[in-house]
Amino acid sequence: MNVSNICIRGVGAVSSAGWSAAAIHNAVLAGIPLPSKTCARPGDVRNWPCESRFAPASPPEKIARHPRLRRSSAITRYSVAAALEALADAGHDPAAPPPGLGILFVMMNGCVNYTGRFFHEVLENPAQASPMIFPETVFNAPASHLASFLGVDGAVSTILGSPNSIMEALDTAAFWIGSGIVEDCLLIAAEECDWLSAEGLTYYHPNHIASEGAGALLLSACGDGPRVSEMIGPLAYLSWQERCELLPDLAAQTLAKFQGPATLINDSTGIHKIDRAEIAAWSGRPWDSVLSPKYVLGESMGASGALQLVLGTLAVRQTQQPVVISMPGSNTAAYACVLTP
Repeated sequence: MNVSNICIRGVGAVSSAGWSAAAIHNAVLAGIPLPSKTCARPGDVRNWPCESRFAPASPPEKIARHPRLRRSSAITRYSVAAALEALADAGHDPAAPPPGLGILFVMMNGCVNYTGRFFHEVLENPAQASPMIFPETVFNAPASHLASFLGVDGAVSTILGSPNSIMEALDTAAFWIGSGIVEDCLLIAAEECDWLSAEGLTYYHPNHIASEGAGALLLSACGDGPRVSEMIGPLAYLSWQERCELLPDLAAQTLAKFQGPATLINDSTGIHKIDRAEIAAWSGRPWDSVLSPKYVLGESMGASGALQLVLGTLAVRQTQQPVVISMPGSNTAAYACVLTP
């Protein structure tokens, strides 16, 4: 992967911490897990805890108005708000995005709320299942709405994958920009909470807390802002044991790329059984600081990698030092990247 010429010109975010990238930064720096609440299972009661951290209600100034957004689900609203913040952060008028702008959207679960609602209607009475809801169930719906909202004239695509698939999207964005397919690229990853995905996490560990939100990055080949100086991976694995064995190699390859003080943004959830291999792999070097967004925000699944990159960008701006981002993943591949001033 070669992304060394890619600059992160602007960032935006929505998360359980609030409707801005600054809210994530402040919450993670504080290091205190945000409050959670029980995610109710419709029509039934589970006999074990299932906690989630939801995004707070949207502030009035974050409510975007457009015909496409009248029926859109939460994942689209989070994405639009994060994208508008990223454009404004890069110095663009959100009402007039730069020409040649492309969009790469990343998700894992996708539009789960409307999907659940539609198939509930199908099961109750197929003849009455709403055709207005069905278009909102497809994976490409949020990217389509965002492209229409912004009037994007470049390429638009959606990538499905695991929490660290943002790295594959970053590589694709670098190819698009380097090949002249687009001039700039909005890289966005988003998820919305529902009972099924929140409950699914508890099967991996009962203390897993689901979360939601969106992270957006405006990428370009030129301009001011932190650069993605190195991307390491994918290092493939087929089992949890293989994952544990290759993480030291991931850390070693990454740390060989630079010297001097740096910040580490890891994937730590606060659950020792899940975190111990990653923590051990990166423990051989003294860090200026170690930030654990998942510990504070919760497991936001497909959006988590983008939120790490947003946090890393803000950390580079603040410290003017390199930031290492560890994305060991939970399914098939591990990645890491280095952001530099």
